[in-house]
Amino acid sequence: MSTALVTALALGGCASGTESTPGESVSTLRIGALGNTSDNLDPLTVNGFADYIAVGHLYEMLVELRDGVAQFSLAEDITSNDDATEWTITFVEDATFSDGSPVTAQDVAYSLQLLGDPSASPNYASFYQDIDPNGFEVIDDKTLVVSLTRPRGDFITTILAFASFVFPDGFNDWENPVGSGPYTLVSYDAGQQIVLEARDDYRDGIPQLERLEVTVIDDPQTRMNALKSGEIDFATRVDPVIVQAEANNPDVVIHRGGEGDSQVMGFEMNVHQAPFDDPRVREAMKLAIDREELVETIFLGEGYVGNDLVGLGLDGYNESIPQREHDPDRARELFAEAGVTEVTIRTAEITPGLTRAAELYIEQLAEAGITATIEPTDPAGFFSDFEVLLSTPLQVAYYINRDAGAYLGSFGGSNGFFNMSGYAPPEFDALLLQAQSTANADARAELFDQAQQQIWDEGGTILWGYQAVLNAHAPGLEGVYLSQGVPVFHEAAFTR
Repeated sequence: MSTALVTALALGGCASGTESTPGESVSTLRIGALGNTSDNLDPLTVNGFADYIAVGHLYEMLVELRDGVAQFSLAEDITSNDDATEWTITFVEDATFSDGSPVTAQDVAYSLQLLGDPSASPNYASFYQDIDPNGFEVIDDKTLVVSLTRPRGDFITTILAFASFVFPDGFNDWENPVGSGPYTLVSYDAGQQIVLEARDDYRDGIPQLERLEVTVIDDPQTRMNALKSGEIDFATRVDPVIVQAEANNPDVVIHRGGEGDSQVMGFEMNVHQAPFDDPRVREAMKLAIDREELVETIFLGEGYVGNDLVGLGLDGYNESIPQREHDPDRARELFAEAGVTEVTIRTAEITPGLTRAAELYIEQLAEAGITATIEPTDPAGFFSDFEVLLSTPLQVAYYINRDAGAYLGSFGGSNGFFNMSGYAPPEFDALLLQAQSTANADARAELFDQAQQQIWDEGGTILWGYQAVLNAHAPGLEGVYLSQGVPVFHEAAFTR
């Protein structure tokens, strides 16, 4: 998108079309964000970043991940029976949808059933596979009992905190959103701009930012240029090299997400494909990689060294596991024992830095006696062919940071729908099932610790670093927080 078009879109929706003077309250926030070829405002299928921002302000969830910590949102309380097969959810009293109707237990029952329907909710249905589709009992307007097909002690953190959007009973008109969130939709031009307006009847009060204008600007440098020229106020997902270049610019404030909201980057070895079906090769690959060099080079220091596990900075992360060291000499010995001299890495720039990381890894593998080559893949189709994705011997990978239980349940074991490494021995499956089925929080955490230790010891996952989510804005903006890496603005205020 050209700078001229960005200017026209950004200023066209402003209340005044002119810059504010120092000390004047700013009620419109102009945001520049990445778009997507399949832009839409259906929360069940959304995948464009600009659309995620809009959906997060139009709708609310029962439980929200706020800067990496699960907090009740529409839910007032969630409790289980003794064996965690039945969960009682009560809701806040004063929540209403944007059409004025109250949020009721029947609405929540409909929403959870919809989220669990694979035909309607391909993004989230796998997370709801343990909910009995007929196991919903409305006790009263503000109380719902949800029955599961097996115990899930991690129901709140693994399922509801990931996706628990609430819609009116029977609603499916995604082009005309009706949600309980703090904003309503003014206009939507797919792939171009989304305009939201604050509700004057929102239960927590009218947001100080009365208007959000989300303009699609795909290139991160163009987003930063638009911020510096005053065309937008908030630039999402700026690259570390851009952050470094603006380090001494007083007119640019960098908003850094913490460990809990970071993006995890690495490689996946399929344990069923040669040569990675040999545990010696998997260990050698983990020893050959120099995680600190990758973090410094790819993230320019804007991140954290990984230890082949997801969940850093979140509850449930097994901190007792020692940091895996870079040991190319031992890696060389293991490769020689296994008779391996070359590997191929399937790569795609599905997030910035993955290709460069693969190139650096090739150099590091050379120190351990391995000749590695890159097999480039179109980023647009990287995730579309599941047969290829789940059978490739070695490929790049990245994940949004999640707590250990949520990650292991979705990306590990036989029931992990996105298990790129294929690691699922029977004893691991049994341990994971026991952990998920344990109602006592301390006992469940201990079991998840054991599962993390096992996958660290034997699995095919190499996670070398956590990249901080980097956004940038003009001075004076406060109160922005992140939910699963997406900025949330309804508690923010901007005065300049």
